[in-house]
Amino acid sequence: MKRIYFYASILATTLAFSACSDDYTDWATPQAWEQEATQDSIKDGIITAASETIDLDASENVEIARFMSAANMPEGAKIRFTKVVLNDKTELNFTTNDTIVSVESSELQSAIETFHNSLEQTTRTEIFTIYASIVNADGASTPLAFKSKQVSLNVRTQDRNLPTISQEDEFYYVGGYNSWNLESPTKMDNNGDGTYSCIIELAEGSEWFCFAPKSAVEEKNWDGLFRAQKNGDTSTSGFFNFDSKQGYSFCAEIAKAGKYKFTINPKGWSYSYAPYVESAYYAGDANGWSFSPLAKVGDNFEGYYYIYQPDNANTWGFKITAAANWDVQYGAGTEAGNIALGGGNIQITEPSAFYKLTVNTETLTYSISPINQMSLIGSAVNGDSSWGTDYDLTFNTETMVWEGTYEMTDGEFKIRANHDWTLSWGGELDAMTSQNGKNISISAGTYKFEFKPNCDGQGVLKITAQ
Repeated sequence: MKRIYFYASILATTLAFSACSDDYTDWATPQAWEQEATQDSIKDGIITAASETIDLDASENVEIARFMSAANMPEGAKIRFTKVVLNDKTELNFTTNDTIVSVESSELQSAIETFHNSLEQTTRTEIFTIYASIVNADGASTPLAFKSKQVSLNVRTQDRNLPTISQEDEFYYVGGYNSWNLESPTKMDNNGDGTYSCIIELAEGSEWFCFAPKSAVEEKNWDGLFRAQKNGDTSTSGFFNFDSKQGYSFCAEIAKAGKYKFTINPKGWSYSYAPYVESAYYAGDANGWSFSPLAKVGDNFEGYYYIYQPDNANTWGFKITAAANWDVQYGAGTEAGNIALGGGNIQITEPSAFYKLTVNTETLTYSISPINQMSLIGSAVNGDSSWGTDYDLTFNTETMVWEGTYEMTDGEFKIRANHDWTLSWGGELDAMTSQNGKNISISAGTYKFEFKPNCDGQGVLKITAQ
């Protein structure tokens, strides 16, 4: 059955960006717009998961969710399910039976495999977002405001009867880069999570390649390679051919010479490759399309910014580049939350607020997380040695800093986001970091605090005695 993919509507916004550079004075002044009025007619509704775990081998159709109730539901009204989305990415076809929504096992299997880029039979927790309306007795439809519109299910995928994979722990890249030579293939690094990768520098043009397990290299067995499903497949990710003896090869079209990272998941029977990006920059209307560096944190690049609505919204946007130039640039992908090489401007729909931007150039994804609150916390805050009290800071849209004036006691403190320890800052005042930064010592007194997160390791906290 054909899968239907969900494309998020794109509305324009502007970013007032917290640039990770030595100059923190270029802060744009935000503009505001009126929030849409709420509809008094919207009713609350509760939808729950149909079960905790489903096995796709057990049935051709599986129940996903059930409608339980709606407050003040009119007499004769019924629930109408309108859309089911898997993991905020793939829209699924579905059927309904009164208050139950179901999907075909085969379609769900395919969507899960594509999302995780793996054919391995395993159990994973998948997120389903359910959209619905209340249909009144007269046929009129009323949007349903869910108390819970997302359900989580543990889904065990079907057995694809993959070719037997030996317990090998070495894999190699074989292709034009190393002259198609099993005598000297390029060894891939074990990533420790079942995947293997190598980084190679390629010239512009076409690069043909396959992957070889250690046994194929030792035996010089060309039939033992992991090969493409079709000859010259130029997809940047996908699955290996079940029949390795067909002799198909992958082909990467290298538009710009540079480093590329190739990754395989032998048990998942999958591969992927992408430009290897060692640095990343933000460029957009908010900073005059100059280049503001993002910080490398693990596999991601991160930065912080304020988003607001401009008058000429349809012209605004931003991109991510691999250097302070346009040689390698990422724009909007075909789906919400995705980026693509050479894509158009990335525009986001979220309301005016302060956000954390996270970009992954390998998975070609980005996300923005709202930071609704910054606060001081520690033994110096209200003398609370248990670190259980927050002094909230307020975001100043004129200066683009989080600020507040408080009386402190002798002790230590840190700054954290959203009253939670998932994201917190410490360390040196001119180089604040969220990567286990040390506590900040302070003497008793009244102080004004001004904090700009910027990117990690370049956050700035100004403390002024009052």
